[in-house]
Amino acid sequence: MIQRIKLTGFTLIELVVVIIVLGILAVIALPKFIDLRTDADVAVLKGMQGSLKSARDLVAAQIELRPENLNNSQRRFTLENGQNIRVRGHYPDGRWNNTFTHLVDFDSVTYITSNQCTETNSDTAWCARNRNLGWFTQRGYTNASVGRGFVIFPRGNNLNTDRCYLYYFTPNDNNVSQKGVLPIVALDLTECGA
Repeated sequence: MIQRIKLTGFTLIELVVVIIVLGILAVIALPKFIDLRTDADVAVLKGMQGSLKSARDLVAAQIELRPENLNNSQRRFTLENGQNIRVRGHYPDGRWNNTFTHLVDFDSVTYITSNQCTETNSDTAWCARNRNLGWFTQRGYTNASVGRGFVIFPRGNNLNTDRCYLYYFTPNDNNVSQKGVLPIVALDLTECGA
């Protein structure tokens, strides 16, 4: 007597239904995973913002405690570690390369002189670029008549077209010899993940 073994498998209709269900799940889940990158970038920017505010306030406190560490023109201040930084109105100057690179330890930030943060000009995930007063006033971040600052933005973005960054702006003139106006440390997340 020969026994017949019945082979079973998926029918074509069952396979089509499985593919459709997987497609629907992918369409629903993919945006969630894409948003994780945006959420991570925003979280990093917020962390950097807190560090910049702390550095700004710490330098102002050190100047109050040790005014003798200011040079005669009151434009430079010597930190406890001997590092000399630029200041405006007894606050850190708005230059990344002359000031904040010595105040915060952001290994993931590269100073550049371009508006585009790319793999060519940055080997890190973030770029910093100094900006003049006009850049900040054109975007409505200040109505000051003097000052300067810098911007930190993610690799792959263009500073002039992608509004996803952290900025520091000091509305003080470079020859202010007394306590000036508190510098702005703010985020523009308008186009993050767009």
